[in-house]
Order: sequence, then C-alpha cells, then structure tokens
Amino acid sequence: MFADRIPVGRVVSGGGYMATDEEKEHVFQVIEQLVDAIVSEVAEGHYEALTQEPQLTSKIAGAIEHTIKQVDLGDLNVQVEVRDFPAQGRGALEGKVGADVYISVAVIPENREDVSKGMLAQAKWDHSAKDPKLPEQIGKMMERSESSYVWVYGPNGVTCYPAGDYINPDSAGAGGQSVGSLIANGLRCKQGDRRIGRDLTKPLITSLNEIMEELGVLTAVSFTIREGKRRLRFYRRRRGRREG
Repeated sequence: MFADRIPVGRVVSGGGYMATDEEKEHVFQVIEQLVDAIVSEVAEGHYEALTQEPQLTSKIAGAIEHTIKQVDLGDLNVQVEVRDFPAQGRGALEGKVGADVYISVAVIPENREDVSKGMLAQAKWDHSAKDPKLPEQIGKMMERSESSYVWVYGPNGVTCYPAGDYINPDSAGAGGQSVGSLIANGLRCKQGDRRIGRDLTKPLITSLNEIMEELGVLTAVSFTIREGKRRLRFYRRRRGRREG
C-alpha cells in the first residue's frame, strides 16, 4: 500500500561512515511523511465504524510496522517494532500511567552517543475527547513524564496535543501536530523523555517488554535508527566488571 513511497537507499558496507545532518534530516522527513500517510488512511477508514480507541491505536501501530519494518536509507537503517499486550486474562497489564500507547525513539550513531527516549499517549475519538475519565488519565501520564500527549482521532487523521495543554480549554485547540511529526521530532531529540526510554543494553523485544510492564501500557511502537557499523549490532551489551 505504501511500500512504493519508501525510497531505496544503498546498502551500508560497514565501513563506519557517519551520515551528514542533511542525510539524517532526509530520513526524519521520510519517516514523518510515511507515518502520517499510514495513520490518516487507517483513521479515516475506521471513523464511521465502532472501533474503540485502543483497538484503533493497535491497528495504526501494526500498519506502521508492516509498512516500514526495516529499511536502509543511505548509511542509516530504520527499524520499526510493535508490541501488544492483552487487556484481559493472563499476561494482562494494569494501566498504571493512563496511556494507551508507548512510543520509543532510539538513535544509535557511529560515535556511540546513543539516545533512547520515550513518550506516552492517550487516544480519543474527536466525539469522545471530553471523556470525564481523561483528566485522571492525563494526570497519571503527567506524573510519570511530561512527554505525554492526547491523540485525537478525527475524520481526516490524528492530531497530537501535549497532555498538559489539552486539559486547559484555552490551549486545547492550539499546539497540535501529527503523529509523524511527533515521532520525527523524537528522533531529532526535540521531544521525548530519557527517563522512560527503553534500555539499549538489552535486545529490542526484551527492552520493550520491560518498559511496557513497568508502565502498564498495552501497545508500544518503537523506532530505532542505526548508523554505519552500528547497524551490525542490534544492541550494546553492558561490559562486565573486570576482576582484580
């Protein structure tokens, strides 16, 4: 559906080349445009349906993962991973932070200055955006991280509002951005919270499972960008202490 919109980059030879700022920005823009196109199509397709917000969030995350998954753009590799935990039954998580979805953004560059950040979001249809439960949900998210957002699903896509502004009627109509913009800005290190970033010393799935359990979030979507030779290592193990 969207695969033809992904530009094909050359495969990295593993020579340790560091991407330029312009090349990185190109990747951020590609991610933003792809995510926004996917999110808009899925949201529009379910607007007249009876799909509940958590289920739609999971569908959107799955569509993003299916479309992008893993792609080389120049000397950068983009990997998308999604995890869903059951809402009920064995293995179900308690909603500790009032969020529907956890967004992980991680940049693993050649110079080893790794960055891992997280964001939280509660999703609402535009016709239920004044849900009386929302202030409590926002309060729980904000207690854990200021990088918390309200995603409003509408007929033409999704708008993300900072959670702290959304509860203020005078500012709820301002400051919105798209999901693609939110993720791209996280990868640019302009948004996101290091305190809830996934642990890059562990395998991706392990680290996502752990942060989801810690936060009590049912859906997680992870964007990881690796550069140069770092593409060959999926995670960085902690070095053990030397004896003596």
